[in-house]
Amino acid sequence: MPEYKKFDRNGASAPRRQSLLDEIKELDARLLSLVSRRNYLMGKAASKRKQKGLPLGDPDMERRIFETWTSEAGNKKFDIKTARRVFEQLNNLAYAAVAKPENRKLSTYILSPPRKPVNVTFDGPGSLLQSKFWIALSAVSGAESRMAPLCVNDQLTELIKAFNQAGAHISWDGDAVESRAGDGIEFEEKLVFAGDDAMTMFLTIAFGLKTVGKFKIAGGPILKQYDSRPLAEVLSPLGARLNTLDLQSHGLPARLECGGRMASSIEISNDIPSEFVAALALAAWTYPQGLTIKFPKNWHGMELLQEVVSVLKKCAVKVSLSDTECRIPATEKISIPEQPKIALEPELCAALLSIPAFSDGKVTINGNWPKSAVADDALQALRTGGVNVSISAESITATKGEAAADASFDFGNANALFPIGLALALNSRSECKLSNIDDEVLFEQGIELLERLGIRYERGEDSLTVIPGRLKWDEAWSAPTPFFGIALGLLAWMRPGISIDNPGDINDLWPRYWTLYNNLPEIDGLKAPEVKTKDESKTRRRIKID
Repeated sequence: MPEYKKFDRNGASAPRRQSLLDEIKELDARLLSLVSRRNYLMGKAASKRKQKGLPLGDPDMERRIFETWTSEAGNKKFDIKTARRVFEQLNNLAYAAVAKPENRKLSTYILSPPRKPVNVTFDGPGSLLQSKFWIALSAVSGAESRMAPLCVNDQLTELIKAFNQAGAHISWDGDAVESRAGDGIEFEEKLVFAGDDAMTMFLTIAFGLKTVGKFKIAGGPILKQYDSRPLAEVLSPLGARLNTLDLQSHGLPARLECGGRMASSIEISNDIPSEFVAALALAAWTYPQGLTIKFPKNWHGMELLQEVVSVLKKCAVKVSLSDTECRIPATEKISIPEQPKIALEPELCAALLSIPAFSDGKVTINGNWPKSAVADDALQALRTGGVNVSISAESITATKGEAAADASFDFGNANALFPIGLALALNSRSECKLSNIDDEVLFEQGIELLERLGIRYERGEDSLTVIPGRLKWDEAWSAPTPFFGIALGLLAWMRPGISIDNPGDINDLWPRYWTLYNNLPEIDGLKAPEVKTKDESKTRRRIKID
């Protein structure tokens, strides 16, 4: 309880009560101390589970802890649903520190690239989506294959681990992923950890549908909060149901029960995630009757299905795609290439190709530039921002050019490039408009960056008009997405000394980013980071004498 000033009966001093602000601040200080202690204890339990290769969260332990919240919520007049969200966020705080302890120790990283024209050539990272498809197909078919160079980040490694838990033989080394020959996968009675990427969960469910029986799927903090209810619309006609194991949540962990009569045809509504439909299409050749997926004309997931069809055709699956349906026949065996050809990751590569607009010189990325709406929109954004692009069969090269006269950005399907567009707009040194920004969170994050840079702007409903000026910078910023982090790296050519609080988050997108950035201006191929080994001759040893 707060302490109040004592006074005697005869004294003139009136009792002074602690102000409302001071009392709240005192309570918050005590609250943060308790949260810190709770994080330590929850993290201790999570660390032990991590060492055993288990998911960080223990559903049974969380359920028993939440019983206290349930009983106390009524007494304290808390809404139970709101209390549940607070409970989950507190757990996520503890798990995040265990999952990525390195992020807690990273100091502010000051960005100051060399003021020289760049001359860069390297093998570009492969498409994340195509990589996931090929990894899944290699795992399911038990084929021998090697995929490189890939963008081997947390999303891919979590997918690999998930399929290995079902019996696959897949490993990674640097930017290469290898699949060894085996008997394929079997999910029945297994526990599969899907991490935090929804596509890993979708692929696990899609390929698990052919299993007669049941298995469990667990996930990280993000998938724990995922709303899986829309999936029931498709799972039911396919003879399956997904039962969440936490009665207070619609996310993971969950149990997939399969074995009912599978329909040979399903209809897709706009409520079904397009990524889940893509996963079903990729797995449908394993279903007893195959699968026909019907959808409305101009359905928003058409491009994803085109990617699936392209991959399946390379495996000799006789799949067909029209404006309103995709037919995947049942196929006993598929043919996986020993070295599948994977196109470049368009948005990431576009962000890297924007470097010459700030530094002069040129950047060449070896690899096949994809043919897709995302790739086309990414190129258009680069050209609008003053980047000349030359594409050949085996590479793509960027040099500095002139910004478009109207200086108007519309990222279309390449929404992730919005932060890079902001940097290009500021670099143009003329008034620029950025339109059709559908992601409200991304929109507000962009405004926050402009305000930190001291840049004037005008906001519309889904557009921003940027009025470039002299960049200011006071203190480090925690970039909300990896692309915002890359944008800070670009802006550092204009204003050296820009600093970032979370440089490690960019590695979550592409682990080789800092190898590239820190070795500018001359790069001819990216080498894997050196791993320091102990010099055994200098190691002090303890010798026990009986």
